[in-house]
Amino acid sequence: MAAYVVFDVETPNAKSDRMSAIGITLIENGAVTGSFYSLVNPETHFDPFNTRLTGISAETVQGAPNFAALWPTIAPLLSRGVLVAHNAVFDLGVLKQCLRDYGIVWKPRVPYLCTVQIGRRLLPGVRHRLNVLSAYYGIDLDHHKADSDSRACAEILLRYQASGAQLGDFIRFFTLRKGGDDMHDIWNPWHGCVKKSEGCDNCYMYFLDEMRNKNGADIYRTKNGFNYPVQKDKNGDYKIRSGEMIRVCMTSDFFLEAADAWRPQAWDLMRQRRDVVFFLLTKRPERVKDCLPADWGDGWDNIFFNVSAENQRRADERVPLLLALPFKHKGVMCAPFIGEITLKKYLATGQIEQVLCDGENYGGARPCHFEWVQKLRRECEDNNVTFVFCGTGRCFVKDGKTYHLEGSIQSQQARKSGLSFQGKPIHFDLYDSWGFSIPPEDRHKPVFRPRCEMCGMQMICNGCSNCGRCEK
Repeated sequence: MAAYVVFDVETPNAKSDRMSAIGITLIENGAVTGSFYSLVNPETHFDPFNTRLTGISAETVQGAPNFAALWPTIAPLLSRGVLVAHNAVFDLGVLKQCLRDYGIVWKPRVPYLCTVQIGRRLLPGVRHRLNVLSAYYGIDLDHHKADSDSRACAEILLRYQASGAQLGDFIRFFTLRKGGDDMHDIWNPWHGCVKKSEGCDNCYMYFLDEMRNKNGADIYRTKNGFNYPVQKDKNGDYKIRSGEMIRVCMTSDFFLEAADAWRPQAWDLMRQRRDVVFFLLTKRPERVKDCLPADWGDGWDNIFFNVSAENQRRADERVPLLLALPFKHKGVMCAPFIGEITLKKYLATGQIEQVLCDGENYGGARPCHFEWVQKLRRECEDNNVTFVFCGTGRCFVKDGKTYHLEGSIQSQQARKSGLSFQGKPIHFDLYDSWGFSIPPEDRHKPVFRPRCEMCGMQMICNGCSNCGRCEK
């Protein structure tokens, strides 16, 4: 059952771009399980009207944390489920402006529910102000107090759910930063997967699907995304540029048995775009040989084939299969990195060109240890193999101390560690539609902006996607 984070903010003035208080109520497994409240110093003026309404003034917030100081406390709470508010666009708008004003990078967009919008569908004959709905359901309310408002909103949501409402049908998405949902370097021709090993226990795709009241085990071919490699923009140019690297099936597995009927067409799209590098990642290398196209030969040069290995057991199971398969470019991704791994004997073969590692996220995240990352980096450096420390994960252990990290701070800390290592260059022979080789100078060249310098993924990124993070 999805978790819901019901929140309410009070504001100091008519601009509604800062908060003076925030209340949060958590709903898990159909019941209220926790709450949080804090005054917030908005570091701006108070209008008399807002003070009369909320009882909060400049004097009241003296000594209260500002939004930036409070953020490390509320970010983990806001990350625990679908956000819910009464007239949600208002509260989300305040949150968005606070994030921008304080230069805090969080999620590009968030799923949310609005109890006003749901009420208009379920209770068409009732006014949908919070105090009216609270009286309708017999819910106690101290109106315009953020803690009481969030609790009342939570109780209203539970009443909606008890009436039989399918809340997943009402979920919408709110964009927190301009262009932040641009995932131009990912191609998901199908969605959904079957869990394969212990690395799948806390699968992020299952987690996100559950937030939308969906089942991650439901596998389907995507409608608008399947032909992404050959889609063009309004100018008639391919959306994916020559020389870019596209990650394939990040919400599934390219070699999943349920996708056998769709895979030949996906191979055909990659055959058409021989000017693009396709990054394939699988937990099923034992299926690969029988899933290759008839004209595969010793491999296509625009395919970068990788196996995932979450611990030593899975590395020893999958990497030998990787080495035995006919691919021109091979790599290993240690993610979620939940157990110490040595790849020394596999790296010594000279076949592996890149190793990536990343910790685990979302509910139940297991620890990733700094010492494991250091050891893997040394092995890659000894063999001149590129090593990329993408992120720490949510639970990171260093020098015996456990750190709980949320959002972009994971990638930033990985970058700051300096553990990523550029090994020998990886050269892909790419060709245009006429079969002519595309020289390096005619391929896409990544452009990085200031915030890109803080990202652990920079070494394997296609460059700035105009996500808006550099703007305040």
